[in-house]
Amino acid sequence: MTAGRPPEGPPLVLKFGGSAFADLDGYHLVARYAVRRVTDEKRPLVVVASAMSGTTGRLQQTLDALVDAPPADAAAMLLTTGETVSVALLAAALDAEGVMARPLQAAGTGLLAEGPDDRAGLVSAGPGTLAEALADCPVAVVPGGQAVDADGRTVMLGRNSSDLSAVAVAAALGAGTCELFSDVPGVCTADPYLVPEARTLSRISYEGVRRMSRHGAKVVHEGAVDWAEREGVRLLCRPFPWCEGPDSGTAVGTGPEAAAVVVHKNSDVWCFRSGPERRAVAGQLWAEGLAVAEFDTAGEACLTVPTGARGVARHLRAAHRLDDLCLITTLWPDGRTEHTVVPHPEAAAEARRCHALLYPDPEGTRGPPVPPPAKARSPHSDVLVGPARPLPTENRQLN
Repeated sequence: MTAGRPPEGPPLVLKFGGSAFADLDGYHLVARYAVRRVTDEKRPLVVVASAMSGTTGRLQQTLDALVDAPPADAAAMLLTTGETVSVALLAAALDAEGVMARPLQAAGTGLLAEGPDDRAGLVSAGPGTLAEALADCPVAVVPGGQAVDADGRTVMLGRNSSDLSAVAVAAALGAGTCELFSDVPGVCTADPYLVPEARTLSRISYEGVRRMSRHGAKVVHEGAVDWAEREGVRLLCRPFPWCEGPDSGTAVGTGPEAAAVVVHKNSDVWCFRSGPERRAVAGQLWAEGLAVAEFDTAGEACLTVPTGARGVARHLRAAHRLDDLCLITTLWPDGRTEHTVVPHPEAAAEARRCHALLYPDPEGTRGPPVPPPAKARSPHSDVLVGPARPLPTENRQLN
C-alpha cells in the first residue's frame, strides 16, 4: 500500500484494549487484522491503541512507591507512556506487514481537553490533523486516553479512557461506527471471568450500557457512551482475537436496557455517618473522574471507591472502610437496582447466584462452580519500570 491512496469512504476506527497486547505477538495479530480490513474494505483506518496489559498499573505502582502526592502534570507524563509505546510497536508491526502507518502522538489526535492533567475532560475533537495523516497513509495509529490542553501539552483523559478517544475520533472523521475490541465476547450480562453462565448481548441501548458503566461494570467508558449518543456513532463491542461475521459482538445504540450483574471487585467499601455526607463525597469523586457507587447496607450509607485511587484520602477522612468486602449489584430490566455485600472470597459464587435469578437456566444446565481464569498481564509491561516489587507498607493504603 502506498502513500497518496485516495480514500474510498469514511475511515474505519478500531480500538484495541491492552489485552490484545498481552505479548509481542499481539501487535503482529492486530497488524494483520488491520491489513485485512483495509484491503477488504478499501477504506483508510485509524487504530486507537491502549497500553499493553498491566503497564499503566505498574507505572502507577512505581509512582506511588516514590511519592505520596505527585503533581498531576508529572503523573500524566508518566502514565501516558504506556500508550505511546503501544503506538510505536504497532506502527512497526504494520510496517513489517508492508503497510505504511503513521504513528501519532496526542497532538495528532485532534482531541482537546481541559482540567487536571491526569484526569482531564474531553471538550472537543477536530478531524484536521488525522485527516491530513490519512491523506498520505492508509493507516494512522493513535494513543488511547490522551489529548492536549489549550497550551498543547499532553494530558490524560483518566484511566481506561481509550474508548472515549476512539469514539471522539470516529465522530470527528464522520465514521458511523466505532469498533471496540477487548478480551470478552462483547457486552455481557456479568463478568465472564467470574460468571461462566454470562450471556453476550447482541445489542443494547446507549442508556443500558451507560447504566452498567455507571454501576461499575467494565464494559464501555461512560464518557464514550455519552459522546457516541450525542454524535450518533454506533458502537460495536467485539472480542479479540476476533470472531468472524459482521454481527459478532454487541451493537450499542438501539436495543434493550441493562439486565446484568456487576461485581465491584476492584473497589473498596467505605461507610459514612449520613446519606448527605456520602452524596457530597460521591459528587466530589465523580468530578475527579472516579467511578463510584452509592448504596445502603445494614443501616449504613456506603460508597465504593476504586482501590488504590490517588488523591482520595482527603475526601474519606470522615469515613471508615469495611475491610475485605465486595459489592455485588444486580441491574433489573425494569430499572430496579439491588445491592449485596459479601466477603471477597464469596464474590464469584454470589455473582453466579444473582445471575441465575436474573437469567434462570433450564433445570440441570448449570454446572459446578468454575474457578475464574486469571486475566493476562503482559510480561513486557515492566519494560519501563522493571519487575514488580511489593510496595512499602506506608504506601499500600490510599494516598
